[in-house]
Amino acid sequence: MTLRLRKLEYFFMKNQLVEKLHDLIATEDIMSVRSAVRDIRNDWKAETAKERVIQEEAFKAAEQPEGSEFVYAPHELEGKFQDLLKTYEDRIEEQGKKLAAERTKNLEMKTQILSDFEKLIQDEQNIGKAFGGQKELKEKWDSTGDVPGDKHQELNDKWHKLNHDFHYNINIYKTLQDYDLKINQKKKEEMIEEAKSLISVESINDLEVLVRKFQREWLNIGPSPRETYKEIGDQFFAVLREAQERIQGHYEVLGAHSEENLVKKRALVDKMKEILSMEMTNASTWNRWTDEVLKNQEEWRTIGWARKKENEEVWQEFRGLCDLFFSKRNAFNEQRKEFYKERKEKKLELIEKVKILQDSTEWKQGAEEIKKLQDQWKAVGAADPRDEQKLWQKFRSHCDMFFNRRKEHFDKVGGQQEENLALKDGLLEEIAVFELTGNKTQDLATLKHFGDRWRAIGFVPKEHVKRVMDRFNEILDAKYGQLNADREQREMESFRTKLADIKGGQDGDFKLRKEKSMMREKIEKLKHQITQYENNMGIFTGKGAEALKLDIEKKIKATKREIDDIKKKMDFLSA
Repeated sequence: MTLRLRKLEYFFMKNQLVEKLHDLIATEDIMSVRSAVRDIRNDWKAETAKERVIQEEAFKAAEQPEGSEFVYAPHELEGKFQDLLKTYEDRIEEQGKKLAAERTKNLEMKTQILSDFEKLIQDEQNIGKAFGGQKELKEKWDSTGDVPGDKHQELNDKWHKLNHDFHYNINIYKTLQDYDLKINQKKKEEMIEEAKSLISVESINDLEVLVRKFQREWLNIGPSPRETYKEIGDQFFAVLREAQERIQGHYEVLGAHSEENLVKKRALVDKMKEILSMEMTNASTWNRWTDEVLKNQEEWRTIGWARKKENEEVWQEFRGLCDLFFSKRNAFNEQRKEFYKERKEKKLELIEKVKILQDSTEWKQGAEEIKKLQDQWKAVGAADPRDEQKLWQKFRSHCDMFFNRRKEHFDKVGGQQEENLALKDGLLEEIAVFELTGNKTQDLATLKHFGDRWRAIGFVPKEHVKRVMDRFNEILDAKYGQLNADREQREMESFRTKLADIKGGQDGDFKLRKEKSMMREKIEKLKHQITQYENNMGIFTGKGAEALKLDIEKKIKATKREIDDIKKKMDFLSA
């Protein structure tokens, strides 16, 4: 991915974060979006860490004056983002002041409720009215909001104590209360036994959750008999105190190792920066460094916490670098997929081409074309390993089909060619002993018939072709010579014999096309030669010029006659 595309990507991502933050701070209940804003702030830091790495890569890649040091250039949206954060923090502060005022007011209201509750317990003699008053005070207490944190426990303890005292002081329900107190005592005894199981809880996080759960449920049980109230309470809180001491000791240990953990985490950040500086150009290199990144991530999870602020900052930087690595790896994989896709398409085209050739009977031409396709296959290079073997098997099966058919064909042809050789050798002997009758017309017809019989016999083994053809032409030339047959007639008869051998031989159509092409080229060369002769005639002047011109005219006539002979042969080819 180019630097420009990566900058656009981070601009788009940061712009999205700005828009999300803008929408969140418009929320009426600003306190409800604190978690979402914290996530956006962390994502911004992560993107900034990536952007810093990209800028530093570009700085190192470019030529710099000696002694230059990299300076991070804040993103163009940084100012807008910080302005939005300032607006959010101002709203939080304003809301905090409002909540503080409300909590102070609630403190006054709950303090008054506690005072009224004390008077109710001390002064009210009418049991029915006392219960009505207690219910009314409870509704007021429950409907009153939060108070300042440092007063919450004190007020709640006093409220629970007053409720406890209230129930003890209401004699009208003494019998029922005695039963409820015993039930509550049994519940508390059961909870003490259950709380003793905290000693076997290994996870500190789970232990914290359970301690808070037991505290909450203990307070919700209600009063138990007065004579055992303090004793059973001391037992319960003694059990919880052991768990709380474990929790406190755990965090003290964490605090003692926080600086050491921070050093380890920063070392992993440096490793990630070093990995990102590596040049990775093939899959094996990317896989090797991916394993290294995964090891770094696994090691990170084994390192304990550092101080809260530094821990969050170093985590965001580490996460950003890991995200950047995997983003680069994904881009490489996409590029490699496209590369393999192109190779696969080329190989599919070659498979279709060789599939057409597998049924060809043009044995020589077909073999040459298939070998060219095989060379092209090698030149394309390997496709995706998941496809390569299947593609090669298809391609090879079509190649094998052609070559197996060709072998089968020539195995059959070999025996026939041996028979043809015997027939042609016999015919050569017959022609050699033939005696001319003196009747020129009849003798020419007989010689022509010998040629027709020769051509009808067919192909002979390759290693004997030249011998029998040379012998055949030698004998016929001698016979035609005895008849004083003209040159053209003898040459044409020889060409017909050659043409028949070509048609009956291997790759006959291909050789005929090649022969015709060579004839066309020969005619063009001869025409060019005639043009040169004619141009030269205009140059000769003075003594001896006529003799030279006559010589050139003879050459022109001979060349034109040669052209006519070639054209007649081409007529034989087209017949």
